[in-house]
Amino acid sequence: MGRIRGLDEARHGHGGVLVLRALGAAVLALGLVIPWGPVAEADPPADPPSAGAARAARDAVAAGALDVSQAEAALGTLRTELEAAQVRVQVAAADYAEAQQAVERAEQEVATARTAAKKAHQGELAARSGLAEVYRASARDADLGSLDIAFEADSVPDMVGRSAVERAVQRKLGGAMAAYQEARATSESADARWSAAKKQRDAAAEQARTAFDAAQAAAADLAARTQAAEVRRQALVERLAQLRQTSVEIENERESARAAAAEAAREAAAKAELERRQEARAEADAVATVRTERPGGGSVNAGGAGPEVEPAPAPAPAPRPEPAGPPPSGVAEGSGGLGTGAVAWARTRLGAPYLLGAAGPSAYDCSGLTMMSWASQGVHITRTSRSQYLAVGKVDYGSLRPGDLVFYGSDPSDPASIYHVAMYTGGGMMIEATLPGHPLSENPLRLANAMPYAGRP
Repeated sequence: MGRIRGLDEARHGHGGVLVLRALGAAVLALGLVIPWGPVAEADPPADPPSAGAARAARDAVAAGALDVSQAEAALGTLRTELEAAQVRVQVAAADYAEAQQAVERAEQEVATARTAAKKAHQGELAARSGLAEVYRASARDADLGSLDIAFEADSVPDMVGRSAVERAVQRKLGGAMAAYQEARATSESADARWSAAKKQRDAAAEQARTAFDAAQAAAADLAARTQAAEVRRQALVERLAQLRQTSVEIENERESARAAAAEAAREAAAKAELERRQEARAEADAVATVRTERPGGGSVNAGGAGPEVEPAPAPAPAPRPEPAGPPPSGVAEGSGGLGTGAVAWARTRLGAPYLLGAAGPSAYDCSGLTMMSWASQGVHITRTSRSQYLAVGKVDYGSLRPGDLVFYGSDPSDPASIYHVAMYTGGGMMIEATLPGHPLSENPLRLANAMPYAGRP
């Protein structure tokens, strides 16, 4: 047993030597492959980051992500603020157009009242002249009293005749006096109407000046906001590029994509809402038709005892409020061909400048463009966007054809909230005069803030 143990130990000792010799050879070979000593000039490897440094790096990444989110939200807020400022300008422009129309109506009333006053004054002068003539004629016989007539009369019939003449003269004098008094009252009334018309014109002119100043101020505010927003937007885009380690060009593209996505979502929601309202109106019309066609009277029971009382129907759920129906005054006069002609005329004005209250020939506001486009086809549709909505026929958006008008307002149930109008040109496009500083252009159809109906002149 001892000999066997000794042989084993000797064998293990010899194996250990062999292992050491193999390791030495490997080290020597490695030394021949890898340069050692001063030949290697590379820096020694950096120490791995500590747990604290790694945690700080993770926190910095999280903070950077939060800054990106805040920057994107700020860009969205800028877009919303500018859109609201644009609407304020369009509202002010619509107010000015209405004020300007009121001035024009007041000017017409002044002209009409002045003509009436002049005519009434001439009537008063004629009545006064007639009264004077009758008075002079009657004055010649003013000294002849009843006794004088009796003494100068040759006979009783002569005396009766003279009395009749005197009574006739008195009646004529009384009639002339009444005519003069009526003419005088008419003249005074016409003068009062003229004075009132002039006061109304002056008040309308002052209101128009105020509305114009408000529109100009809104436009200036929009310009200032746009400039400031562009500076802020550029700073935010540069910050995003820094945080994401991209370029400003890439971040601009991303911002444009975000804006386009937001606009697409808004348009989709507006389209869905318009379709919902259209379906609700169709259902209401169908229910009204059924109720109209349903025969009246109760049925008779089998025993003939009398009319059978039908059970009261269960109360229907309250429907969601819908906007008021189309104004009854809306009338469509233009044909499809005239609408195409109106579009063709409007396209000849593309690039013309926007000008508050203008209706051509070189500049236009929104309703001035639509009015003149249809006027070129012999169809008059009034001057302002709000009055145009009331005047034209109403169509659903699924039935749009070239020349139809698209109105925009802050309250779909209130035509008084309308602030813009554009003209549909076909193919999902429309032509419009939008804002000061923006020339007339043809743009994709927008449904956000559109009124429940389009208009057909």
